[in-house]
Amino acid sequence: MKSNSKFVLRSREDLEALEERILAPYAKNSRKVHSTRLFTEPKHPYRTAFQRDRDRIIHSRAFRRLKHKRQVFLTSESDHYRTRITHTLEVAQLSRTMARALGLNEDLVEAIALGHDLGHTPFGHLGEVILNQIMTDAKRLKGQAEAQNFGGFKHNYQSVRVVDYLEQRYAFKGINLTAPVREGIFKHTKIRKGKIDFLNFCYRGLHFELDHAITIEGQVVAICDEIAQRTHDLEDGIRAGLVELRQVRMLQIIQNTEKIFQIKNPVEKDTNLYQSLLIRGLINLLVDDVIRQTLINLSVFLERKGRLQEFDEEIVRFGDEINPLQKELNKFIYKEIIDYSRINWADELGEKLLYRIFEAYYLDPDLLPDYVLDRYFQERGERFSHALLMERSNILEMQKDRKYYRLICDHIAGMTDNFAVREAKRLSKMQKIQVHDLHLDFALGNY
Repeated sequence: MKSNSKFVLRSREDLEALEERILAPYAKNSRKVHSTRLFTEPKHPYRTAFQRDRDRIIHSRAFRRLKHKRQVFLTSESDHYRTRITHTLEVAQLSRTMARALGLNEDLVEAIALGHDLGHTPFGHLGEVILNQIMTDAKRLKGQAEAQNFGGFKHNYQSVRVVDYLEQRYAFKGINLTAPVREGIFKHTKIRKGKIDFLNFCYRGLHFELDHAITIEGQVVAICDEIAQRTHDLEDGIRAGLVELRQVRMLQIIQNTEKIFQIKNPVEKDTNLYQSLLIRGLINLLVDDVIRQTLINLSVFLERKGRLQEFDEEIVRFGDEINPLQKELNKFIYKEIIDYSRINWADELGEKLLYRIFEAYYLDPDLLPDYVLDRYFQERGERFSHALLMERSNILEMQKDRKYYRLICDHIAGMTDNFAVREAKRLSKMQKIQVHDLHLDFALGNY
């Protein structure tokens, strides 16, 4: 940085030096992580590696599609319910708040948070379940010759697959993120060792031997994802009328929140104001608890292991007093909100749509877009053409190929809720999907 002028350009080196001066000793600096990218690239003149990763995620197509993917409630039910992208932004906000308080690298937590759900399916977690059933042969397709496990499906694996392989913006595959960002995305939720076997999945830099990210930043995003889910699912459930305030107020963690933040009985005041104050207080309660407990855990880790990097233990977690209370809250949300019959109706609708779309593609590959088929034939070392595709022997060969299953799975996982419904409509008009039940007819606009 030149000091002989009041007009200053902060170079990447300046920002890296600033990180090393102001961040905590347990934070992850960006200076040496550029070399962890899967493909060699020149460094940027005035953006750090983590800033560059964040920007690449924001500009990805997968990120833009999150705005039309359901969180819990269908995106068509209200403008105020969370979608996958508003959930992502809330996770990013909570993560940056916690990172700033702990002296962590805010650029790293923001990049992880913005990318953590890129691999999520249409129709929320239900889509993940259906694709996993198909890809493990727990749900057999029509015309499928024999039972076979094609590797399963889980959205955190798919998120890494998106950034490593499926996004196409450069001369190489994927968007070439650094290892700490990739690992944080991968470990924002549980990994399934020995149960998931994705094609074209690179474990390099992911520390697969550990269940938790080796950076505190990665662990922060994982717990902020939980906090965001707990609080916004509760708020959306109250707004939707799925639970009454008297039920919510029976929970110990809610009573604690009311007491600590002096939130008065909703009967006395505006209930909308009470709900807002309650969610705000609950977020503060959970975030404060995690910060306090993390500092304690860092001190214990340093005393026992003599270092403050490469964390091979879960450091960022709830305290012993709050942990059982937040678990009780989570069980309440699942029972009273997520498993509610209207949500289950939406799940049933999503299940039928995704299963039938997958089956239609499996039976007739020509229904897939050309760019998707071109990717498949490129991997086989062939040039795609419709004439080549429609040879019966080729179709039979594709239907036995696990790469073809994964190709269909990738395509469906990337769909938004709206696009999945539009695609079902298209296939129904072509008589590639048989519609026999009212729910699916209703979704396809036949009623």
